[in-house]
Amino acid sequence: MPTAKISQRAYEIWEQEGRPEGRDMDHWLKAEAEVAVPAAAPKAPAAKKPAAPKAAAAKPAAKPKAPAAKKPVAAKKPAAPKA
Repeated sequence: MPTAKISQRAYEIWEQEGRPEGRDMDHWLKAEAEVAVPAAAPKAPAAKKPAAPKAAAAKPAAKPKAPAAKKPVAAKKPAAPKA
């Protein structure tokens, strides 16, 4: 690992924390971890990317469903004559 980058970052951390005494090893280890994994280090906000098109606009419109075929209605039987 590049010790110059770690040293610089440790110094920045030390300053951000108000220059406390006796915490040099903590600052060094924190800086070492940040330099090893650049994504973990705080960065200036990146320029915003243009918004992606909405998912609904990207998908084709759903086809309208055809009405379901109706079953024929059975004819009712005439009522039986009462005796």
